[in-house]
Amino acid sequence: MSSRTGAKTIITSVRAIDKRSSRTMLASRPSLEFTTRRPTLQWTHLIGAIVAIGSLLYLVMAITPHERSRHRQGWLAPLAGIPYPFPSAAQPSVTWIDSFGFGVFFVSAATCLGFSASFHALGCHSKEVAHRWNNFDYVGIVVLISGTFVPAVRYGFFCDPHLRNLYITLIYSAALFTAYTVLAPHAKTPEFRRFRAWVFIALGTSAVFPVGHAVLRYGFEGASNGIALPWLALGGALYIVGAVLYAERCPERFLPGQFDLFGSSHQIFHVLIILAAASHWAAISEGFRYWHGERGGVCPVR
Repeated sequence: MSSRTGAKTIITSVRAIDKRSSRTMLASRPSLEFTTRRPTLQWTHLIGAIVAIGSLLYLVMAITPHERSRHRQGWLAPLAGIPYPFPSAAQPSVTWIDSFGFGVFFVSAATCLGFSASFHALGCHSKEVAHRWNNFDYVGIVVLISGTFVPAVRYGFFCDPHLRNLYITLIYSAALFTAYTVLAPHAKTPEFRRFRAWVFIALGTSAVFPVGHAVLRYGFEGASNGIALPWLALGGALYIVGAVLYAERCPERFLPGQFDLFGSSHQIFHVLIILAAASHWAAISEGFRYWHGERGGVCPVR
């Protein structure tokens, strides 16, 4: 779809770039007034970034094996199931590799969502600021996709660290290539909206290689136990659906002007990213519990 056609799908509620060079960053801050669709785009990912950072701080500062047992009662009971991904006497099989994997996941999520929220909040400041934060927005997507791989591959190849390291190297190599591709000046134009979306989809679907390898090596049940394949697949599906809707401007392309404030493809994409990240959090949490809970860090004899 051409950029001209795409521009007609959202008729109102778009904040234009302010041409006044004296405009301050504070004047471009997120607005609570939903007179444009930007506040929805800003706040969905701003809240997500805050949750990601808060979750990481909660793991580091508030949760210990002793605290988890205390949390099994009262209003904190739902938090009792949160993994404690740090070495401790109660979990002798846990190493700093687990801590690093969880940390990468949360930092990657916070980076992606924070960059996205900042772009939508500050993009109307000036052309230069919009360009800069647009770059950060694209980089954030790459960071989230690649960062999700780290803990997933850790538990998917728990007993084969050489394969874990190989796939982490490959995904970050692909991530660098993806970032280089989408940051090319011509690729950031409206005409390349669909192209960018499919490049991100290609990076995300590269997960089929380590997942397929794990299934062939350990069997479907073994691979599913190690990394909770249903949760992992759900997260991937949510990312893909959101990216396709964004690329094809669906549903606003069919009813121009009807989704100017709420329900546009971009807003749906933002919500699905949050849900996909939560799904992948569930996958790595289940992987952690399987290897360090059920198996106590002991690999099966093959």
